[in-house]
Amino acid sequence: MILKRLKLATSASHTALEEQLPLMNDDLSLSSYSQFVSRFFSLYEPLESQLMVSPYWRSLAFDYTARQKTPRLTLDLLALGSSSAQLAAIPRCTNLPDLTTPEDLLGCLYVIEGATLGGRIITRQLQTQLGLTPESGGAFFDGYGAQTGSNWKAFCTMLSNHADLHADEHRHAAIVAGANRTFETLTHWLFPTFQCTNINDSQP
Repeated sequence: MILKRLKLATSASHTALEEQLPLMNDDLSLSSYSQFVSRFFSLYEPLESQLMVSPYWRSLAFDYTARQKTPRLTLDLLALGSSSAQLAAIPRCTNLPDLTTPEDLLGCLYVIEGATLGGRIITRQLQTQLGLTPESGGAFFDGYGAQTGSNWKAFCTMLSNHADLHADEHRHAAIVAGANRTFETLTHWLFPTFQCTNINDSQP
């Protein structure tokens, strides 16, 4: 099953990334949080620009438009005091994962959609530690709000259906490779000196 395979193959990278995140720290400052959100913005904005021009959405029967994270990150940074000019001046990540095949796209989506699941815990921490709500700087980590769980299930159904329809080892391995590349991109951009490790399941 592709979901179990993805979870196993990315578990080390997932755990390593979570351990590096400072968002649950009791000493998290508003300034540090704002800088961290800016770092996310500078990755997601070019990544989602690349995602949205993919020619594979129709064949996947999946609409990512309302799921885009960049609008939420933009709202957060503006709420935290950044100006539109400052947002435009933020250096963007240019070392993005390859999205030339449907499998690349699915692997990438597995990571960025899965990242919404832990956001509700972070949202509560931001409220307690910094007094932030989804309306005042915490929209990104709030994900899809009450629909986060159902949106994740809908994505998993689409991914499983695609994998079942194309029950080919090379295609499945390519989805896993796409997920691992996305984890590596995310980790290296957020923590440039950190070495990302994953289970090597990129080859059949």
